[in-house]
Amino acid sequence: MSILDHSAIDYVGRTLHTADSYGKPGKTITAKADAVIVGAGPSGLVAGTILAESGWDVIIVEAGRFWHHESFQRRQSWAAKYLMQEQATRIMTGNAFIPVASGRGVGGGTLVNSAICFRAPKWVLDEWVEEWGLDYFEESQREALFAEVEEVIGVEPTSPDVAGENSMIARKGFDALGVDHGFMPRNAPGCVGCGTCQTGCPVGGKATADLTWLPRFLRAGGVLYADTRAEEIRVHNGRAIGIDAVMYDPEDNGEQAVFSIDADRTLVAAGAIDTALILQRQQLADSSGHLGNNLRVHPTCGVVARFDNRDIRLWSGATQGYYAHHPHNRDILLETFSASPDVFMTQMGTVGEIDPGEFLRTFRHLAACGLLLRDSSSGSVRPGDDGTARIRYRVGRRDVQKLRAGLYTVIDMFYEAGSRAIMPMVDGTRYFSTHRLARQHVAARNAASNFSLYSSHPMGTCRIGDDPDRCVVRPEDGQTYDVEGLHVVDSSLFPTAMGANPQVTIMAQALALGRRIAERS
Repeated sequence: MSILDHSAIDYVGRTLHTADSYGKPGKTITAKADAVIVGAGPSGLVAGTILAESGWDVIIVEAGRFWHHESFQRRQSWAAKYLMQEQATRIMTGNAFIPVASGRGVGGGTLVNSAICFRAPKWVLDEWVEEWGLDYFEESQREALFAEVEEVIGVEPTSPDVAGENSMIARKGFDALGVDHGFMPRNAPGCVGCGTCQTGCPVGGKATADLTWLPRFLRAGGVLYADTRAEEIRVHNGRAIGIDAVMYDPEDNGEQAVFSIDADRTLVAAGAIDTALILQRQQLADSSGHLGNNLRVHPTCGVVARFDNRDIRLWSGATQGYYAHHPHNRDILLETFSASPDVFMTQMGTVGEIDPGEFLRTFRHLAACGLLLRDSSSGSVRPGDDGTARIRYRVGRRDVQKLRAGLYTVIDMFYEAGSRAIMPMVDGTRYFSTHRLARQHVAARNAASNFSLYSSHPMGTCRIGDDPDRCVVRPEDGQTYDVEGLHVVDSSLFPTAMGANPQVTIMAQALALGRRIAERS
């Protein structure tokens, strides 16, 4: 049986509703459920599936669209408009300007991620258990959770056949350095190596949450409303009793239907930024004073290298097909990456003098690899006056040191792989003919604003733990300390940064909490 299940589309107009399937606007709907879930990303769909398969009546509302893979267009501008929160305009401000990406739609971040599937490192999970009381990640339980998730979404090392030349360059360089490295673990059993994971998989080969968990949820009797935004969590006598929501036309934002959903349990799974905003707008669950704080994002930075006598063709092959662990710092994970020429030119133009014509002429010879940090820096999320997220984040000195250390290793990797034109993504950059010159250029960069930074793993804004004075949510079942019947199940719960791409750990946590909610009710 294939991991990839495209049957959800058969439920459109039955138990999977969209603005298009609902017909004429003006409807008012009252519904009753055992649980209502806000958000149909990986955490919401996993928790919803577990509850529905436990016999619960479950309704999920999702502000974004339901997509069929044939609708995806391989353009960053299209993906920004339709698949990203706030049309990919979210920027963290502080001592650097850092974009922070969050997926939008049925499937959430899995629609636009690179299908990377690392488990949270053992030492991070041990810390979460010992210091924060997350007993569902105790060593006796975590293996079964991760194994179940990995089986459902089909995690395997990237095949060399689709990894692409960029991955082979990294393999050669990392092998020469003697570091721990390998083909990226990914959940993309149907990958053809087209290199456009970030715009939605155009062949439906990535095992996104809408192709794995969603069909199970619908078969178990679950109901999902796409294009539907939760407007308010209704609370009575200190207990969440459901939500009010509105279905909007995704093109003109016209009101399509109004919902009043009563539920014994309300689960918020809107991602670390939007979950915090939903609760903050109603001033819910903040007796600790930590709601919206403790934001971690896994800052990233990269290096581009030119191989004049070799066709790399960054646009061909898995978007991120190879990785390595830093030899001296376990907070640094090294990962290859690719993007379209316009994205590279935009990013590189902010840090160096780039000749567009020369760049495009040599693009086929470029390789790229970056780093991901387990950040000790933190930030905050607050609702802005215009309804958008106001995000502050300050990169600390220790993380700037990690950025430099990670770039040094990537520079050395490309030099060992044979490049004599290496460009680290820092201000004043250019191509350097030796790794020593490139390292020297990076070494002189001491401020966070000297680095071209990006992030796409927001977490930590509704921290879970056994101490209500410093946490928003309790580990027993993901319920908030302040509001009975109100639960959080997404990456906003992570007590600290995880240190690797988080989708598998997000799903494992939602799996554990979904079962605990079902068992305790």
